[in-house]
Amino acid sequence: MTRPAPVGLLDPATHAWLIRHALPGARLYEADPLPGGFTNDMVLLTVRPAGAPGTERYVLRRYRPHCGRVPRNTCAVEAAVLGRAAAHAVPVASVVAADPHGRATGRPALLYRFMDGVPLGEVLADGPASGEARELGRAVGAVLARIGRVRLPRPGAFAGPSLVPAPDGTPPLGDLPGFVDRCLAAADGTLNGTDAAVLRALARRGTRALAAVAGERSLVHCDFNPKNLLVERRAGQWEVAAVLDWELAFSGSPLFDVGNMLRFAHEYPPAFATGFVEGFRAGSGRLPGDWLRISRTLDLFALADILTAPPDPAYFARARTALHRAAAGRY
Repeated sequence: MTRPAPVGLLDPATHAWLIRHALPGARLYEADPLPGGFTNDMVLLTVRPAGAPGTERYVLRRYRPHCGRVPRNTCAVEAAVLGRAAAHAVPVASVVAADPHGRATGRPALLYRFMDGVPLGEVLADGPASGEARELGRAVGAVLARIGRVRLPRPGAFAGPSLVPAPDGTPPLGDLPGFVDRCLAAADGTLNGTDAAVLRALARRGTRALAAVAGERSLVHCDFNPKNLLVERRAGQWEVAAVLDWELAFSGSPLFDVGNMLRFAHEYPPAFATGFVEGFRAGSGRLPGDWLRISRTLDLFALADILTAPPDPAYFARARTALHRAAAGRY
């Protein structure tokens, strides 16, 4: 006897869309919430395809209305980004169906195949030996270089599923000092005055670094870190199985993603960061002479958002440590 999908996870309209349009004739066995959906709802589906033995797994991503200070891509744009990335051999989930405007389900929805793998953060937390950590870093760096080879017409946020940014090439987050000021004005009181002053000072010093990458127009993931990477062993070697969660993607400099990955490098085995840089360079990822300073500056956009609206106290503490390490020049 099959277990019905929980009503709280799948309303009748979404259930009907799944079995009639997205997966015609399939029988839904289970629908379970997936962790990590801070801005959208994620559901793991187990289904039996029509006329086929066994079961398959899919992920249903349902989009919530968004009015935050960090722009997020629509369902239609994220589906297009996944397609473009896949065309350049970036390991991403395969899109099965989309209801981009929510006409069938009531909310924009994206269905894609479940990707097997282990979150990179779990592997790093286990404290891999130096050689293994370096191998992991190289694999991750090589994939980031591949993402950076996806070229777009101009820099900026995506205006629609054509993935053509707005004509003015305006960065998604605007100027760094202004963004930091907006974050601090809306802060929930967690950040103290000393920390706010450090953040403002770093932002003011970063204007020149932003100018150095202003014209770059590569695909940027913008949340490229261990929680969004699945890895697995293939033929005895670590490889990236999937890059997840592209809702923040835009056109700009790959150094945004370098800074994101190295934000908490002090928490990882040192060999991981070494391998990451090696893999990125070997994959034809361009690193200017002052790449580390620039990448850390670009990551201040994310740090400002985290520090003034943290998801939880533990993550706030980690971000605060990263901020003060950046201020002290300790990378």
